[in-house]
Amino acid sequence: MGIFMNGYLESRDKKRKAPLFTLSNETMSVTICSYGGYITSLLVPDRGRTSGDIALGFDCLDDYETCTFAPCGIVGRYANRIRNGRFSLDGRDVQVTQNDGIHHLHGGKKGFHRYMWNPSVHKYGSGTEYLQLERLSPDGEEGFPGNLSVCVRFSLSRRNELSIRFLAVSDRDTVCNLSNHMAVNLNTCRGTTCLDHRLTIYGRTFSPASPDGIPTGEVLPVEHTNLDFREERLLGAQLLLPSRHTEPFGGLDHNWFLEDKSPMRRCLTLSHPGSGRVMECLTTMPCVHVYTSNSLTGSETGKYGTPYNRQCAFFTETQYAPDSVSHPGWAQPFLKAGRQYDHTTVYRFSLL
Repeated sequence: MGIFMNGYLESRDKKRKAPLFTLSNETMSVTICSYGGYITSLLVPDRGRTSGDIALGFDCLDDYETCTFAPCGIVGRYANRIRNGRFSLDGRDVQVTQNDGIHHLHGGKKGFHRYMWNPSVHKYGSGTEYLQLERLSPDGEEGFPGNLSVCVRFSLSRRNELSIRFLAVSDRDTVCNLSNHMAVNLNTCRGTTCLDHRLTIYGRTFSPASPDGIPTGEVLPVEHTNLDFREERLLGAQLLLPSRHTEPFGGLDHNWFLEDKSPMRRCLTLSHPGSGRVMECLTTMPCVHVYTSNSLTGSETGKYGTPYNRQCAFFTETQYAPDSVSHPGWAQPFLKAGRQYDHTTVYRFSLL
């Protein structure tokens, strides 16, 4: 059990490379790249004790650099969308990059998933090792105020818990909404669909959005909608139900407000009956966004020569709600100068 450097992820011309680090225990292993903080491999056993790679990703650095959907990468400085790329901070308007039509998405034209991070290995007081990735997001990057010093810590426990801790501090008031764009198929990343997965989400309300992904500002109960996953549901069956909420998106692309108010909230549980794999998510964040890879077309080929087609994978982002800066009644992503941003998300793996 421990962390070790595991070679490099190289470009096709072999001229560029990024270090890879593997975290392992007796049961599973996770490999993380210093470019973008991408989880490039997540090896988890099925009920037959055969390990399979459940994380979407690529074999080549070039593909991570050009990919539009950042599978299992660090997204920031603001995960998800900001309406018109504009918000008010300390009484003045701030304009950030508009890279999703007229809106801001996942940090801008060059979000955190498109940078090389500085890696190092450390130990907590308990003796648990963690991989730390660090970078300084300078004042004005993509329009955001403040020099934001960020570190992301990855650790793997003996209980098969992958913990991702996000720490940040700024020298000016700013916004900060960091996440991992976790993208998995529990039937391994060669699986063709996530619709045979079963899902529970621990949230009673969600934020409906217009077709461009921007929340309308409403907070609606999930009851009597096909977004009601308070009890375990088969994804495919839920998405077949007529729905004004999911039909414009061709699947799930929605934000839930988590019901659990404890410091480490229950977020969701995803399972795959065929393989027996289970992934639970817990987080200190107030919301989770779930996306069923509705826009993938097979034009991008991932690991093992697998084309990534529509609804091939299940994406999660633990976060502040999309465009929360425009809705004062929601939990807010504003970070005061000198204050520490400190949020953790845990993915726990087990078997049915």
